[in-house]
Amino acid sequence: MTELQEILRDNIIFVELLCAFIATLNYKKFKKSYWIYFVYYVIGIAILEFIGFFLLTNHLEFKGNYYEYLVIPFQFIFFFWLYAINSLKNKKLFLTVLSIYILTFLLTHYFSFEKTRIINEVSYSVGCLMLLLLIILEFINQIKSDDILNFKKNTMFYVNLGVALFYIGTLPFFAFDGFASENMRHFWLNYWTLFLILNYVLYSLFIAAFIWTKPNT
Repeated sequence: MTELQEILRDNIIFVELLCAFIATLNYKKFKKSYWIYFVYYVIGIAILEFIGFFLLTNHLEFKGNYYEYLVIPFQFIFFFWLYAINSLKNKKLFLTVLSIYILTFLLTHYFSFEKTRIINEVSYSVGCLMLLLLIILEFINQIKSDDILNFKKNTMFYVNLGVALFYIGTLPFFAFDGFASENMRHFWLNYWTLFLILNYVLYSLFIAAFIWTKPNT
């Protein structure tokens, strides 16, 4: 691990806590719209990450299950809900992507005879692909809307951009994690650096959304 990677890894939690703090400061601005749930989400994720970073450092096996069975599914399900129900107004779409993700999650985590790294990769990859579908639909929705002319004040623009860059940008990292970490170590380490940087980009765009935008009430 390089010095840069250590710095990026060790300070992500503080960016997440900063994002939660700024979300709290802007609570009143968002409380009369569905974006208030995004405020709750950011705060909730900061708490979960705080627990994982500070309290579970010496419990690596439990920490892995903590992220695998709680933190990551919570993130995917929330964004499915935010995109499909609240932005795209399509309940059937939400139920479809949610069902595909949950079914994949159950099959790969509970009904496999042998747990390997690839199972986690499959579950995460399917979640990212479902998000990719929602991201594309959201970009189309924004382009067709007059709101695109005033995108600087559009909360969903920043959130969608951040989610797209992070989840789609890191999909290859997780999809080929097992293979790359064993057979392409140098490539894997470089991609891990990108993964860490994209974390900062994601939360920076979330912070921008809280500060610069106005919710669609």
